[in-house]
Formats: sequence, C-alpha cells, structure tokens
Amino acid sequence: MDKGVFIWFTGVPASGKSTIARGVEKALRERGVKVENLDADEIRANLSPDLGYTAKDRDTNTKRLAFMGKMLTRNGVSAIVAAVSPLREHRDRARRMVDNFVEVWVKASLEECKKRDPKGLYKRAERGEINDIAGWHMPFEEPEKAEVVLETDKESVEQSVAKVLLTLETIGYIPKGGSGEDKPYSDEDEEKVKERLRGLGYIE
Repeated sequence: MDKGVFIWFTGVPASGKSTIARGVEKALRERGVKVENLDADEIRANLSPDLGYTAKDRDTNTKRLAFMGKMLTRNGVSAIVAAVSPLREHRDRARRMVDNFVEVWVKASLEECKKRDPKGLYKRAERGEINDIAGWHMPFEEPEKAEVVLETDKESVEQSVAKVLLTLETIGYIPKGGSGEDKPYSDEDEEKVKERLRGLGYIE
C-alpha cells in the first residue's frame, strides 16, 4: 500500500490557509485520492478542548496534529493540516515524523489579513482584548524550505490550489491531472515551481 502525503499549511491568521486547504482537499477527492483534512480549529474543539494558546499548549497541539498525520499517511491516507504553527521547530518536527511531507507557506500582508479577518481576531486585538497574534504581537518564523510558497494577496484561490497540486504532481506524490489550455497557472508559474523543487533536491 502506498503512503499518503502530509500537506502542512502554515501562515499568519487570515492569510488563507483553511480556504486553500479545503480547495486542495476537494481537488484530491475528485481525483480519487483518500484524504482527511485535519482542520486545526476542529481538532482543538473536538480532541483538545483542554488546550489554550500558551507556548506549551501550542507545542502539544502541533505534536498531536503531526501524530495524526503520521498515522493516516502510513496507512495510505493523505492528510492536510491548516494551522498557524508559528514556530519552525514544530513544523520541522512534523516533517521528521512523516516521509511524504509538503510544507505550504501561505503568505499575505498584514494589511490584507486585517482586511479579511474572518474570525474577528484583528478587530479584537485593536480593542485590546487579545495580544497574541502571530506575525503581529508575537513572532512568526518564516519557513526556510517550504515546498510551496503562496502569495494570497496577489493570486486567486484557484491559482494557489493549482500550485499546490502541481507541486504534488511534480514530486510524484499524486498522479498528474488533466492538461489543457485552461490550466489556472502560467508556464512561468510552472517553471518557478520546478525551480523551487530543484533547489530543494526533489528533481534534477
């Protein structure tokens, strides 16, 4: 049985992680790939209601997410995580636990994230109710070797999803999808994906 791939979306709040993760999940299911979306908020609510947002609790939560991904992928099910996971060491730990690991850095400017603010976090922060937003009040450690970098304030959701899928195809984690003139990325984008993967040693 082939192993699944573990796709870990990281980025500051409101950067677009969950939206793109759901798009990738839908696309993989349409291709017949077995996949589970381990939404960090849902995992917290259902499996880790005891955890807050202290450094220790964040460490525990990311460790649990990584362990669930490990269990799924080794049994042939791909897994998706969308979590802020601001510390590099937590994401690197997940990478060490799983063979087929892809880190997706979802980037957007602070101004754009404040404008989106789907959970009202930034508005609460401006009212002085919270002061622990990664990338604003506390550090967000940028990935050093992310397989995918998305700039969601410059590209559409469809383009971002396509870049993730193209990366998975190029590495060989999923079969190639259909091709045609209607592909949602340019030849230049495709070459950038390949150039990044060459730099990381995935392809020659």
